[in-house]
Amino acid sequence: MGKKPLDVLKTGLYKLQGQIQERKDCLLACLSRKEKISLEDEEWLDHDANLVNEEALIDILDKASDYEHKFATLDTNKQSVVHKLMGLGTEKADVNRIAGNKRACT
Repeated sequence: MGKKPLDVLKTGLYKLQGQIQERKDCLLACLSRKEKISLEDEEWLDHDANLVNEEALIDILDKASDYEHKFATLDTNKQSVVHKLMGLGTEKADVNRIAGNKRACT
């Protein structure tokens, strides 16, 4: 028997968090030392490293009485996030796939 879709989504979110954590920690350490970071790194922290939307989406689907129906009512952006997390939740570990290039602080 396969995993429940929500379990796969949660696994995908956990993997995504692991993929971004090293770079995020490095950039936040730079900021805490009052060092400048690039505009690209600032945007990455504000968008790609911010997983609030993914967490909220999983919460919405978790609270739904009918997962499939709720998924069908999501807009295409949210459905693509679900597909991305499902892919991460079912694949073997590939730590560089989603997180992108990791750079050390300057």
